[in-house]
Amino acid sequence: MVAPRPGRPTCPQCGLHPNICVCDRCRPVPNRTPVTVLQHPSEVGRAKGTLRILQRCLGSVRVLVGETAEQFELAGLASSDLTRTGLLFPGPTSQPLEQADLSAIDHWLVLDGTWRKAARILHQNPALAELPRYHFAQPPTSRYVVRKAPGDHHLATAEAVSYLLKQAEPDLDTGAIDDAMTALVEQQLAQIPAPLRHRYPKPPPA
Repeated sequence: MVAPRPGRPTCPQCGLHPNICVCDRCRPVPNRTPVTVLQHPSEVGRAKGTLRILQRCLGSVRVLVGETAEQFELAGLASSDLTRTGLLFPGPTSQPLEQADLSAIDHWLVLDGTWRKAARILHQNPALAELPRYHFAQPPTSRYVVRKAPGDHHLATAEAVSYLLKQAEPDLDTGAIDDAMTALVEQQLAQIPAPLRHRYPKPPPA
């Protein structure tokens, strides 16, 4: 939960101003495979962050804040948590998720931060390098136009986890995450002065 700012009306669930809160659009998504998100400290409290959507929707999700192995250990990441765990992060040894055999994966790790800071988390946590790694071969186009991404194939954290679960649990309906993302983009764009909105591309169809 994000700490509210004194003197401002905020949602008691996410800590955001009602104008950009989407808690009312978040519905339960009962994922069977637990998801642990390792969040870089710089992402905590960002109004444009999408992790709060996962926290409100997913039935099995855990968020640990840190950067180093020691910080994540203190936050509760045990060595046993890395058993039968898959890491969602592209690299030379990563497999395309859409074609991979995921039967051995009972737990997913996802990194939340800018591309550079997520890579830094990976670099400072050697145990993560030993995990089976996966990347998206054919990701959908991101609808999160209010925050600049490093490339067209990059997704916001909530989008990435939604797509991940669609591959790992094909019978799971992740539409609630997608609907909340759509609402978030619409509300964020609505806060931008009309003369400046042309600077943002139109989100692709859902």
